[in-house]
Amino acid sequence: GITSRLRSAQDAAGDGFGFSWPAGLPVVRIDQILIRGVEPESSWVLPATGSDHRPVAARISW
Repeated sequence: GITSRLRSAQDAAGDGFGFSWPAGLPVVRIDQILIRGVEPESSWVLPATGSDHRPVAARISW
């Protein structure tokens, strides 16, 4: 599948577990930033926004 060619930014450079769901008390990492051809420098989960998932972010470099 397509994911076999991609890496998780959280696995490669994440801070903490990366749990993003449910937003109120995250216990599962179901939201991913998948990368290929770039290097992850960091990855983290942002504060809740009103969604049932917390947003995720990553800093990447070439």
